[in-house]
Amino acid sequence: MNAQGIHHKWRVEVTLYASAIMMSLIWSSLGPMMLEITEKFQIPLVKAGLLSGIVACVLGLFASISSMISSRLGMENTASLGVFLMSIGCLMTGLADRYSWVLVGRIIFSIGAGMFFPMLGAIIMQWFDGDELVMINSINFSGTAVGTSIGLAITAPIMHIIGWQETLIIYGMICGIVACFSLFTLVPKRMTDSEKYSDQRDHEKTKAIYLDVMKRKETWLLAMAFAAPVSLSVITHTFLPAYFVTTKNIGMETAGYYVSSVYLSGIPAAILGGVIGVKLDSRRPFLIFNGIILGVSFLGLLFFEGLVFKICLSFLGVGFLLFTGIFYTIPMELNKMTPRSAGVMLGIITFVGMQFGFSAPIFVGWLELKTGSLLLGLIFYGFFGFMMAICAFLIDETGNKVSSKDGHM
Repeated sequence: MNAQGIHHKWRVEVTLYASAIMMSLIWSSLGPMMLEITEKFQIPLVKAGLLSGIVACVLGLFASISSMISSRLGMENTASLGVFLMSIGCLMTGLADRYSWVLVGRIIFSIGAGMFFPMLGAIIMQWFDGDELVMINSINFSGTAVGTSIGLAITAPIMHIIGWQETLIIYGMICGIVACFSLFTLVPKRMTDSEKYSDQRDHEKTKAIYLDVMKRKETWLLAMAFAAPVSLSVITHTFLPAYFVTTKNIGMETAGYYVSSVYLSGIPAAILGGVIGVKLDSRRPFLIFNGIILGVSFLGLLFFEGLVFKICLSFLGVGFLLFTGIFYTIPMELNKMTPRSAGVMLGIITFVGMQFGFSAPIFVGWLELKTGSLLLGLIFYGFFGFMMAICAFLIDETGNKVSSKDGHM
């Protein structure tokens, strides 16, 4: 790759990273706004929780078909369009005067996020490979932690000054600037004749690729493993601020900082996961360890105070993002995988995981209506966090150790 190509691939990476920050910032920002939303529209917490859960549902749906969309528009154009829709949806939410229009705005934001998210991995697979790919995956998913941390930390102070809808308008405008920037940076990589031939064959075989990916057991094991951190993350930024306010006698700003610290600790964890992924010969033990961290730390938040509580906050953030670099590299390490087929697998994984994320706040909100407390639903999802460890135990190894063995056969 020449110097111009090297410079451009980093412009691509900066754009994708900024887009990942805005996606997670806008998604998580409704957590500190939950009590304000219930008061303004006179709705129960379960309906307010739907505004967060619907993102996971629609995002997952469009993530599963994003490869079909990208086969028509191209991966880069699909990602850019997704970022524009995220901006439009956020602005609509900020301008809405009825709950129904707030919901519509969140759906539009979710469609955009669903188009962008799977392209995040597929695009960088064109520009980076080997150990560099593992690190870039980790860096990009640290961007989701950065966005969530920022959203949870600054949303409450800003909305108390200018209002919660005005805060969303500002977020939408910033996302719009990132979307405009993507038009100039997310352009297709120039391919060799053999790469063009392979890409054309992928376009022609889109249906066959979907069927092949759906037949692989790795697709469904990875999808269920992904469902655990997604569900816990949605529950964390949707209900934990309100839960801490009602059970710990603290204000929403303090509760927001508590939950923000979860994602803040995930930022170095994501980078550390990439470094470990480069050095580590095995994937399965790493994911099993990550799943155990998820379940133990989330349950610890519910039953401990003081120092143990703060340790659990930090370790939950580690569980949310430590695995990402390795996890999102596994589809790219499987035999007979191209950037497009890896994008299809990531889309299906995202779809399944996000449907669990969609149902999580609805289920917890329903239990809260029945029992008068969030605790029972939170305990249920604490145990669900161990699902990642169970699925990792069942999946085949894809790490460097396996690759080296294959190379000597």
